Amino acid sequence: MGAGATRLESRVISYRIEFKASAAKSLATLLPKIQRRIQGVVATLESNPLPPASTKLTGRDAYRIRVSDYRIIYSIHENVLTVLVVETRNPTI
Repeated sequence: MGAGATRLESRVISYRIEFKASAAKSLATLLPKIQRRIQGVVATLESNPLPPASTKLTGRDAYRIRVSDYRIIYSIHENVLTVLVVETRNPTI
């Protein structure tokens, strides 16, 4: 680095993932292949809770992300750095 140059440090914030009991129960009823896909998407929320594919829901403090025909509804609690998965459901039900 040259004279007067500063080094930028990037800090990675990791969020804790918590499933609501009803969301975990709903997830357990799905086919294993779909469960793995949903769990993979939820795992990515640990490092980036607002990916470009997420949508802010109107009328509530929550976000939605799609996985195939399923929707993951989650909220972010900044003070605890927790992503709480509220609901996993098929929109056709």
